[in-house]
Amino acid sequence: MSPVIGEDCHLILSHADIDAGAEYGFICPKDDSHRECGVQFVREVVSESTVETDTTEGTSIYCHFDLILADDLIAPNGAPHTKTRAQDYAKLLEFLSKTSGISLTSPAGVLVNLGALGWSADERHMPHHSIIKVQLNNVGFYFPPADPDVLAASVWDGVYTWETSYWH
Repeated sequence: MSPVIGEDCHLILSHADIDAGAEYGFICPKDDSHRECGVQFVREVVSESTVETDTTEGTSIYCHFDLILADDLIAPNGAPHTKTRAQDYAKLLEFLSKTSGISLTSPAGVLVNLGALGWSADERHMPHHSIIKVQLNNVGFYFPPADPDVLAASVWDGVYTWETSYWH
């Protein structure tokens, strides 16, 4: 069963090479920060170009989010988080080993083709929990966050037309 934001996780990561592309839900800390339970997007205009999809003169995006890893976490719906601290950390390291092809689903939608490039994690490991501050960056073209349901249905033989879907 796929994770659901706001029910059993706060953010979802996926990559075609990790568990055959299955989505993996993570829990964010409740710490009164500006990105509590979500993600912060930082856009950088590389030049004077206004073309967002221009990889040399367009827009770079940096996705910042914090994750909490612990053995006794509670999901947003109040149920126990089903993964252990070690399982979440091992899975996060798999994602951080990818320099492209990561999808990030957040309350804002889905960003595709992100990678762990350059600075990618600041890890704080305490006796009973870990706080990991993560940064993923766009690789190639930048597209704004997409609606998760429309993106999932936008496959080659899907029900959407070229004009109403996202190519991926």
